[in-house]
Amino acid sequence: MRSAKVSDYRSALGKYHRQILADHDPLRVSGRDGDVVVLAADDFENLQESIYILKDKVTMQSLLETRKEMAQGATSGVEVKDAFKDLLGS
Repeated sequence: MRSAKVSDYRSALGKYHRQILADHDPLRVSGRDGDVVVLAADDFENLQESIYILKDKVTMQSLLETRKEMAQGATSGVEVKDAFKDLLGS
């Protein structure tokens, strides 16, 4: 993670903005009152979604069971079209 002082960030806001959007590397901005982290909105939304999934005990249990089954070779391949048949109505 890159870092910058708040005064540098303020003077080169556009440059930092473009860099963060291009390389998805957050920027830690240090100031007298504390630090903040600047990241692309898409990256923030992905983090929020990851946290939501990790907090969902049912989903996590299902993922762990599937991972265990895969390690034991107990799963078989499923075509994507078949996996979503109920959702797609086909």
